[in-house]
Amino acid sequence: MLWSRFAAINLFGAAALGLAWINGWVDEVVRADTSRISVVIFILFVIGLAATAWRIEKVTSELDHIERGQGGRLDAYRRALAVSGGNATRSLELRLFGRITFIRHIANALVMLGLIGTVVGFVMALGGVNAAGANDANSVSGMVNTLIQGMGVALYTTLVGSVLNLWLGANYQILVTGTANLTAALIDAATGDPDPLHVGPSMRSRAASAIPPAGSSVGPAGETAHV
Repeated sequence: MLWSRFAAINLFGAAALGLAWINGWVDEVVRADTSRISVVIFILFVIGLAATAWRIEKVTSELDHIERGQGGRLDAYRRALAVSGGNATRSLELRLFGRITFIRHIANALVMLGLIGTVVGFVMALGGVNAAGANDANSVSGMVNTLIQGMGVALYTTLVGSVLNLWLGANYQILVTGTANLTAALIDAATGDPDPLHVGPSMRSRAASAIPPAGSSVGPAGETAHV
């Protein structure tokens, strides 16, 4: 289900991007953004999308181990639970969610780069304004061109950063849901639930609440395997 949701969202996004390309909007953005901040934003988005796919593969692999009843993080969590008890469960939650928070930071960085592009664009636009040459037709023409160029940078970088933030954020939410389901399934499997892959709303909510805040550090507690 994780891969099907991931594929559905990104096929829709790819179709929208293809439509923008056909209509020439992508070329317009690249041509208007002389600062190339939009290109940097897109490259960072691709990195975040690839990281999301990698983590989804890890989560799916661990869910397969749980279905088989052995292997992967399940065995390590059972050993840690025998040694540390309840501390092992909290450590498991922090470790799993701590490994995906960097994707949220990447999504936030896309918006921040867009805002930086806005500032850069306004600086470029205002840098070409010269009050002394306002009465000279040739000077006014040059100032208008510089103003248009700067506004293009400001608007397009903000647009690209915002749209790609929404796209990557949707993928991140899929990963959060999958990680919450994995955490709940691991806890159920290790404590003897006969159907550990049946994750109820209460357990999913409990697992999702373990997402650490941005900037927090996750330290080891008990013996665990790395996903």
